[in-house]
Amino acid sequence: MISGQMRKETHSIAAPLIDGLRENVVLGVLAYAEYELTRGVHRHPHGELFLLRSGYLKSHSAAGHWLIPAGHLCWVPPYAEHGAETDNTRGTRVHLAPSLCESLPAESCVLMSTPLILAIVDRLASDVTPRKNLSALEGRLLGVLRDEIETARSVPILLPMPHDPSLRGIAKRWLDYPDDSSGLDELSADAGMSRRSFTRNFKAETGLSVGRWRQIARLMHGIDMLAAGKSVTETAFLLGYDSISSFVILCQRHTGMSPKILARTVAPALPGSEVDKL
Repeated sequence: MISGQMRKETHSIAAPLIDGLRENVVLGVLAYAEYELTRGVHRHPHGELFLLRSGYLKSHSAAGHWLIPAGHLCWVPPYAEHGAETDNTRGTRVHLAPSLCESLPAESCVLMSTPLILAIVDRLASDVTPRKNLSALEGRLLGVLRDEIETARSVPILLPMPHDPSLRGIAKRWLDYPDDSSGLDELSADAGMSRRSFTRNFKAETGLSVGRWRQIARLMHGIDMLAAGKSVTETAFLLGYDSISSFVILCQRHTGMSPKILARTVAPALPGSEVDKL
């Protein structure tokens, strides 16, 4: 890790290591202003806490896809496989040696950041020197952070991926083509199943109905479009909606925000820019 360096970079690495983070480092911090990152599924020996201050993060693993908005804390345990895409994201990464992760969640998760979590991460980030040993204060801070993580509310936008190859192929198609309007009869035929088996198996493997899964996939694409500066109207129609109201309902249901507020959250804009227009 390049500690303390404020940087903006774009790269794609199939299986990266954490830059410069050695086995004898128990805690490392990277704070940066702007960061662009695309990484394939990889894993590393240190656990990772990523406090997202602005922008949004798209993370993925074999299990599913997550969309993580600003104001959240992402936790990845040691050796857990994951990948990520960020764009103009501001945040702080804290990497912890496996010995410090034993009381943290065993699975990757996303948590709503609290004022206390923010204060602890800021305190840890005030010194960006990689630590080979924790001070007594840092040990106490991590103990409080663990307690706070236990009670924080998990709020990711999640798309679980089915395991069945045929169902997984359909899901990947929706991720690539969010405006795909194929009906259940066509989809079940493509999957080599009856309509009833298709809908039943898809929900059994993902926990979501076919319709709900497609809605969330569309929302993820919609957030990308809004972040790129497209208007709410253009985004709604590019996603295949016949009316803006349908897209408004989708945003409010899954994010609690209207599309215009969501657009400003993921892509702050000057007055008169595209995201201010309906």
